Amino acid sequence: MVYIDAVRYATNCYGNKLYISHVKWTNDFSTQAFKTCDKQSMIDFIEKQHGQVQTKYYRNGRWVVGEDVRVVDGQYLRTDANNIKADNLENLPEF
Repeated sequence: MVYIDAVRYATNCYGNKLYISHVKWTNDFSTQAFKTCDKQSMIDFIEKQHGQVQTKYYRNGRWVVGEDVRVVDGQYLRTDANNIKADNLENLPEF
């Protein structure tokens, strides 16, 4: 299992967030993520290697499991089952 606990966004010249560009992840549920990869690498891991990915959050002094991460149209990371074509990990902190 892989856990994502932070995201980085690409921005335009005005500083507006456009889309997730990178994620921070770890295999260890009990520690903060320290590995970083671009979004496409995480998509490839989920789709091509059939990797299982969940979000996790640090709340009240402990890590809490979030939702399963899915890929929509080969280009978006989502945490819910609908097919809205946009990244949906905005509840995670940024790095």
